[in-house]
Amino acid sequence: MSSSSSDRRLARRVIVGAALLTAASMSLAGCSGAAVSESNSSDKPIKIGVLLPYTGPFGLYGKPMEATLRARVELAGNEVDGRAVELIFEDEATDPATAVSKANKLVDQDQVAAVVCCATGAATLAVGPILAEREIPQLGPIPNPDGLSEFATAAVAAPTAAHDAGKLGTYAATDLGHRSAVVVASDFAYGHEVAEAFKKNFVASGGQVVKEVFAPLGTSDFASYLSQLPDADVTFAGFAGADAVKFVQQYDKFGTKKRMPLIGHGPLVTELVLNQIGEAAVDVGAGFYYSSTLDNEENARFISTMKSANEDFVPSHFTAGAWATGSVLLDAIRRAGDKAGDGAELAKAVRATKIDAPWGQLEFDPETGYAIAPTYFYTVVSAGGQLEHEPVAEMP
Repeated sequence: MSSSSSDRRLARRVIVGAALLTAASMSLAGCSGAAVSESNSSDKPIKIGVLLPYTGPFGLYGKPMEATLRARVELAGNEVDGRAVELIFEDEATDPATAVSKANKLVDQDQVAAVVCCATGAATLAVGPILAEREIPQLGPIPNPDGLSEFATAAVAAPTAAHDAGKLGTYAATDLGHRSAVVVASDFAYGHEVAEAFKKNFVASGGQVVKEVFAPLGTSDFASYLSQLPDADVTFAGFAGADAVKFVQQYDKFGTKKRMPLIGHGPLVTELVLNQIGEAAVDVGAGFYYSSTLDNEENARFISTMKSANEDFVPSHFTAGAWATGSVLLDAIRRAGDKAGDGAELAKAVRATKIDAPWGQLEFDPETGYAIAPTYFYTVVSAGGQLEHEPVAEMP
């Protein structure tokens, strides 16, 4: 089934409206206006709240992201210019309502100066208005839908999910030479955004999308959705987490991969899911801003630091994003100085950040708050019995 643009806009308004209603109810309980953070005093630690998924369909990403963010802050001695930085983690459970509840807890009970949120698009959008109303900076660690651009206190340490998916749409129709495509994605904010971006640019570059299919988040059996796919030159998929594992495996098992090559937005074959997917991931292509195989100094520092702590560590855009997020926060707190506890001032410092990230230089679009980053096309290969990305090109 497919959803219209108006349906998606309405759904987003419902999510945001619910979040604002929650914020309003908190105000009635005596929590109106911006939270007065304990972090305003320079002799107290800067507290950073972190909402990550430890349960739900994206649950496998929470612990690795936490370990990475902790390691990045520990590398700086858990302080900035002598002022302690304290991280407080909560489970957003891959659920917008839970994320809103936990965000309010971090602000009202823990008195955080900023919140890192989130690894899922719907949770990110739901929390956005809550933190914006309270003037608490929100920093997204990975690509998320573009709805945060309306909030001056929000930023994302990655490009929008649509950015890389759109570039892949152009690349698929031009450099890869595909003339027709089917689109399959998760039926929630992230899936619709990447599907729409791919379709828009693919069609604008001369291609034709012959079918769009959306599956509910948490789908375990994709048989009924795969059976709907007509023949085309290529299939674009927009899945992440456990859904990506099951979809890629079943796409291969049902023989669909033999008649149509599979490409997708980066999370489809991020490093964290490659070993779970297995050989079914070989030859799958992706368009994304990060791969662990990128050759640059900051990527090497990130991977070597994490491998030193845990030799079984597997880098991915989730953990690279957590690393970059830590770097952004440390840099912004340093530049904000005595005003680091002031939400509006810290948010301005975040958006003014320019640092090296594992994928290259990280800086923010001053109008939208999303990071400006390159986009790479890579395929999955089997090298020495290990699955890994093989970079093909940086997409224009």
